[in-house]
Amino acid sequence: MIRIIAAIALCIGAPALFASPTAAQSAIALGERPIKRAEVVAFVKRQFAQMDVNRDGHVDPREYEAYRAAQGDRTGAGLGYIGRRWFERADANGDGRVTPEEAQARPLQLFDMADANRDGVASLQEQSVASLFMGR
Repeated sequence: MIRIIAAIALCIGAPALFASPTAAQSAIALGERPIKRAEVVAFVKRQFAQMDVNRDGHVDPREYEAYRAAQGDRTGAGLGYIGRRWFERADANGDGRVTPEEAQARPLQLFDMADANRDGVASLQEQSVASLFMGR
């Protein structure tokens, strides 16, 4: 469970993050409220749509890099930040493009690990426990 909540933080976000990566963004802070699995799914879908500029159903390295550049240097600025290793981690089959399914796989895997009681919600208590493993 090491870094689970940190990884979730990189994969989920508040509705304000759905606008554009350069828009003023307010994020949900960890430990602020329970986070639902359905929120993770919805966020990843919206964020994927933002990255897939040409709407061909996958994100290629150029789209990923453009999205990263547009979001700016917001490391630790809240939920939803796409990190520098996102593409290589998401491209599970190594074909040089990320599908919606690949984009969802890691965030959901990390969420499921944090959701200890498997009720579809990372409760405040579960977030707190996962944070302990991070040394926060």
